[in-house]
Amino acid sequence: MYIRNIILIAVAALLCACVQTSGSNLTSNAAEESAEIIERNITNKHPVNYIKLASKRLNEGKLDDAAKWYYVGQIRFRAYLMANPDLEKSGDPALYSSLKHVVGTPINEYAGQNPDHWVTLIDQSIKWHSDNPNGFTPKSIHEEIYREVEKSFIDFRDYVLQNKELIRKQRARNGLKNS
Repeated sequence: MYIRNIILIAVAALLCACVQTSGSNLTSNAAEESAEIIERNITNKHPVNYIKLASKRLNEGKLDDAAKWYYVGQIRFRAYLMANPDLEKSGDPALYSSLKHVVGTPINEYAGQNPDHWVTLIDQSIKWHSDNPNGFTPKSIHEEIYREVEKSFIDFRDYVLQNKELIRKQRARNGLKNS
């Protein structure tokens, strides 16, 4: 629980620090919003909200849900960044990079302990993304970008499927749990 609280504090600090530079329409009380409020109408919100939601779910111990929202957030944040290559590098691109490390690391450490389940989590995220619109970076306007981003997730899923034992061995060498 201590580590999860540190993660939540770090995410809150990152979000608050980047609010004014990112153009992401976050409010100063963004870290205090409930997961339910963040999730409400999420398909029309800036992609940072998916990662905020993942962080909330991680802190609540809802690890599968955290992984789903994190991976959907990655798909949508990557597409947003690719669709807007002229963004100030210290704004949303820096925010995404920071959140990948702070939120993504514990989620990937959890998900990677069971490669078969990891594949399921990735598939669920891809399906949720495919089944839901994106009002912030519309899929219909950025079809080629989404094809590229979605393909990278499918390639990653396939890598996990084909390299389960290698992943387990690498995790063991790094002192990470395998199940």
